[in-house]
Formats: sequence, structure tokens, C-alpha cells
Amino acid sequence: MPMSRPPARWSKNCGPSGAMAAIARRRSTDFAARMESRIPVSLLTGFLGSGKTTLINALVRRSGWADTAVIVNELGEIGLDHLLIESSDDNIVLLDSGCLCCALQSGLKETLADLFVRRVKGTVPRFARVIVETTGIADPGPIANSLVADVLLKVEFRLATIATTVDAKHGEHAIDTEPEALRQIALADVLLVTKTDLAERTEVERLDARLANVNPLALRVTANKGAIAPDLLFAPGASLFSEKGGEHGLWTSGRYTLLGSDHQNGVKSASMVLDGPTTWAGLAAWTSLISSQFDDTLLRVKGIVEIIDVGYHGPVAIHGIGRYFHPPERLVRWPSDDHRSRLVCIGRKLDQPTLIKTLRAFALPAGVPQPLSLADL
Repeated sequence: MPMSRPPARWSKNCGPSGAMAAIARRRSTDFAARMESRIPVSLLTGFLGSGKTTLINALVRRSGWADTAVIVNELGEIGLDHLLIESSDDNIVLLDSGCLCCALQSGLKETLADLFVRRVKGTVPRFARVIVETTGIADPGPIANSLVADVLLKVEFRLATIATTVDAKHGEHAIDTEPEALRQIALADVLLVTKTDLAERTEVERLDARLANVNPLALRVTANKGAIAPDLLFAPGASLFSEKGGEHGLWTSGRYTLLGSDHQNGVKSASMVLDGPTTWAGLAAWTSLISSQFDDTLLRVKGIVEIIDVGYHGPVAIHGIGRYFHPPERLVRWPSDDHRSRLVCIGRKLDQPTLIKTLRAFALPAGVPQPLSLADL
């Protein structure tokens, strides 16, 4: 679903005065800060047998996760007996590590809403972040999109990352034979490579190369027996648009860069740099065009775009999963000294000429029907 255009704060006919423009900028900054202060949620996904439960078993025992609520499919899958210090009911338990474990109820929306109400009432600790475990064959895309689209949940929660566990021994085989595993990897912000101690060095190296081709955006980390830092699941995305992006070749002086290509699955990833800023109308036009042009072959889009429009001038983060684009996020500041507008697309059948042509949509003015194909430009 294409992104709708956010309403302008000021009339284009009169335009804001200097003081009013300053107020508009302040409101935009305050709004961005409020959005950032919401409780971050990390989706933990991974194909069957890739080590999600082992990872969670290790995480809930660590003191560094004391302010974390973990939503799992079944509490029985986690050995809790000697850790349990309090149980509010059959679905929620507080561990001696301070971590809160909760079994998924009728749906993610209901479970998160119930947890938040208990947090407000003080019947559970005031957790600062949430990890949601998905099933081994789940597509994280619709789950992530439902979290962002729900009008009630998005007021208090924000999707921070999608983290995917990948079995070092069998991960390459899963990429080639299991469409769900490939999609879980392509949509990830963080790839947690497990069981490297059980795999040969050559297997680990081959898998790392495949992961880089399928999803060069993702941070790849070894995660044997849950030995990962707590913040890893919640704040890796900013590095994509920091100075480190240039170090890894994500951004060049040219407009288009092919980042990776997995020939066996036809998945390609590419980065594009825009020539200048755009408007809300231009951003909406481009998201409409690219989602229609590539349809179901589009897997992931991430970017940071400079918006200059009535009432706002600054960076905006965009996220797309499949054909669905999340509402743009106004950033308090640029994440680095590089203020160029930049985009990364991951999908099947992505070709350079078509991607470059879609950039024309950023120049479309307000009032023009949103393009559904290149012929509409």
C-alpha cells in the first residue's frame, strides 16, 4: 500500500513567517523526539531449528535484559522453573534476572496491549523494550507491518528491528530450498549467525558471503549460546546511514551502486543517491511507483531522504517491507555529516535502468495523480 501524503502544517498561499517557521521546526523536532521515545520492539525470527529458542533461553537469564519483556510462542519451551520468582497468571512470569516473559495470546496486538496496560497499572515492571519471537515458518513482513499500521499500538510502540537467526551449519541449504528462510534473511536488520562452533570454517565463510549478497544492509553477528549485547537487537539501523556506510561501499559518488546479487535466488540489492531534496508529494509519488512497478518482487526498502516542504525541512527515514511502506519518520538530526538523500532496495528482478527511472517521481508536484508505472511519469 503506498504511503499517503502527510498534511502540511501551513497554507501555501500565505506561507509561514520567520517566527512561525521556527515554531514549525520546533514542533517537528518535538514530534520526532516523541516518536523516538516509544517502546522499541524487536521481531526475532529465524527458520526452524536455527536457534531462536536457545538464544532466548540464554538472553532471559542475563542481568542486562532486566528491563526487557519477551513474548514467546510457548512458555513451556523455555526452562523457567528455577528462574521463576513471580507469576501473575498463566501467561506472564517474572524471572529472577528481572526479565519479563509472556506467552503470545490470541494475537500480537492483544498481547502487547495487555502488557502495556499492566505496565501502566504497575502490575508488571516498567519494561523499556520488547522482543517478539515468531514461529520458524513465519513471514516477518506482515507481522512488522501490522505493528506499524495499528493506530493504537503505534502510539506507544515502535518497530526497532527485525533480527533473524541463521544456522551456520544448514543456513546455506535453507536459503536455497526454503522460501520462508530466504525472506526472513532478506527482511532482517540484524543477522544472528548461530552454531558456528558446529560448522566448518569453509561453511561459515560461504554462508557469510551468501548473506552479504542477499542482504548487505543487515548487520551480521555471531550469536553462539546467546552471547550478544542487549542493545544489538534495538539500535543497529542507524549505522546504515552513518560514516560506516561509506566504509562498506554502500554509498558512492555515483547515483546507483549494485550492493549484492544472489544468482541462485535472483535476489539483488542496490543503493541509490538522489540529486537533491524532495517534497512530501514527491516522496509519496516514488513509494507509490516503486511498490506498483515491482509488485511482489520488492522485498525491502530503507532510506533517508531530505524533505523541504511547507512547515518542515529535514531528514526523513523511510522503511518499506514488501509493497507496504511505513509512515515516514521525521528524524531529530542527520545521523552523519553526509546529508545526501539515499535509498537501498532489495528484491528480485531489480534492474538498474528501471530503478533509476523511478527517481523521476521525486520531482512530481502536489496535485498530480500518484504514478503506478513508468509510463505515468
